[in-house]
Amino acid sequence: MAIVFQIHRILGEMVLPLLTLIVAIWLTATWKPGGPAQPAARFFPMLVDLQVLIGLIYYVYLLVGGNSRMLSFPFILHPIIGIIATVVAHRAVKGNGLLPNLGRWSPLASLAILLVLVLINVMLGMPARA
Repeated sequence: MAIVFQIHRILGEMVLPLLTLIVAIWLTATWKPGGPAQPAARFFPMLVDLQVLIGLIYYVYLLVGGNSRMLSFPFILHPIIGIIATVVAHRAVKGNGLLPNLGRWSPLASLAILLVLVLINVMLGMPARA
């Protein structure tokens, strides 16, 4: 299970925040009203889904293994915020984004919300390693 944790850590702390920034800038720069979906918009939510799935597998493994800290506050928020981040990631890159009234800035604002969720989740997950 250590390999699952390492994959989750690498994606969540290193790859996902960087990709969030890159995709936010790319989608904002190339946004066209009513235009076709960008390739990055198709790939990005799948990466977030993979991250949350690996995290949930590891979370359940630790929970079943008797680690009672998994149910303590604030760590219980870690999987909940992960699921919320998945929903935000899917809405951020589809159609007009999570906040359609912002026009061109909708993908950037939506993915900024996702970046904040990811960073909060990284901070919440750090005490679990200790």
